[in-house]
Amino acid sequence: MSITICTLWLCLILLVSSTGAATGSQQVNYVTPTSPAGISCPGQPCLTLDQYITSSSTYIISNSVFKLLPGIHHITRSFVARNIECITLEGDIERKSNPQVQISGSRYLWRYLLQFIDTVDVYISGIEQKNVGISLEGTENVTLHRVVVDGPITAVSLLNTIDTNISCCSLKNTGWTALTLRNTYNTSISNTTVNNTGWNGFNLCNSSKTDILHTLLNSTGWHGIELRQTNSTLISYSTVNSTGWNGIEIYNSSQTGICSTFVNETGWNGIEIRQANFTVISCSTVKSTGWYGIEIFNSSQTTVTCSLVDETGWSGIEISNSTQARVIGTNITNVGWSRLDCRYTDMPCTVEKPPNLNCNCNNKDTCSSEPQNLLPPQAPGSGDETFIDDIVTDSKQVNITTPTSSVYERSQSSTNPTPMMSVIQVTPVPSVGISSPINYLSHRNVILGVSGSVATVMLAFIIVAIVAWIYRKNRNKGKSKSTCHLFV
Repeated sequence: MSITICTLWLCLILLVSSTGAATGSQQVNYVTPTSPAGISCPGQPCLTLDQYITSSSTYIISNSVFKLLPGIHHITRSFVARNIECITLEGDIERKSNPQVQISGSRYLWRYLLQFIDTVDVYISGIEQKNVGISLEGTENVTLHRVVVDGPITAVSLLNTIDTNISCCSLKNTGWTALTLRNTYNTSISNTTVNNTGWNGFNLCNSSKTDILHTLLNSTGWHGIELRQTNSTLISYSTVNSTGWNGIEIYNSSQTGICSTFVNETGWNGIEIRQANFTVISCSTVKSTGWYGIEIFNSSQTTVTCSLVDETGWSGIEISNSTQARVIGTNITNVGWSRLDCRYTDMPCTVEKPPNLNCNCNNKDTCSSEPQNLLPPQAPGSGDETFIDDIVTDSKQVNITTPTSSVYERSQSSTNPTPMMSVIQVTPVPSVGISSPINYLSHRNVILGVSGSVATVMLAFIIVAIVAWIYRKNRNKGKSKSTCHLFV
């Protein structure tokens, strides 16, 4: 009996020890730079990054850590981690300024020199990359922290990823887009800067639950941030500055929140919303746009509240072919055409001021892209944000002076504008992030003046054309068939 008990205890001890060794052990690989040469390593193995890549089956495996020593690590082939778990590339993790560890390589077109495919638990930190992009495909639980990417075609590409955290990074001088997301879920981008891109700053497509917090995007060739077929996206406390086209483009997307964000100097529109549902723009500033400040087209459930639109080349806010779009407590100033321009909508052109509206833009609890509490993290002020010199701080550009009364406006193209009548119906709308005690209302226009006349003329023309076509058809019965083109 005693022998059996001892045997069981021995087996248990061996099982625990073997399990701990299997799950807790990591292979630490020191990476010596190609320049300067001859740096002593604190341990073994100690090879160049190219040498580790050559023997990838031995070294690029699960539970592997690559500690890169200060210097330039030039690679001539791709670093590929495929179908493994837990891999780390670690540079200057304690350094609070740009890293001394640099990975460089040729500027490959359509190719990334750091690739992670079907890999779980990836951690990259404290590295500057020259002409070398990062590709994440089919990955889960990835962290990019204090990473600088300078000069590739695309800095970072995410495809079919889950749980990705990009923080305190700098993406700059890219030939195309700095950061692309395709079919991603639960991505956080925070305290990150983008400078000088040939195409977009951020491009999101078919992605869900994305938070863009405390970011700065500057000098993009096309859009600053482009959302296409996205769901539940929050852009908060961010700055988009100097874009070739739109500052923020939202297309065919749902549940988008833009809160305490500054959009400035855009070649076209500041914020463009097309075929989108449930969009909230709150406590934000749109300034110095080439065309519209905010364009809302063929969309539903759009709310602009407690914001400022200033210095637009055309109208401040243009709303067309849209339903349940509301502008509440928002200043629209220094516009090239009209403050509000509404066409083919179910609402009048008006800036509302409900009695209970509180434009407290310092209250971060108002920021959310959906009813759940998607709150931004602690504001910059200590810690990691010191890693990037030009990191954005809290947006302070909003300067709200709430209008003293509801103002009805028509496009300045109309002579002797007539105030539009409205029939207001109380219609509950799902909450999309405004915490102010406002009852959502849907407005129905009574078509008046010029718009009513145009509609009547068009209807009469169509009726006459149909009658003429029927008459000609009956008249030609029994005659030889001929080709008839009807232009209406």
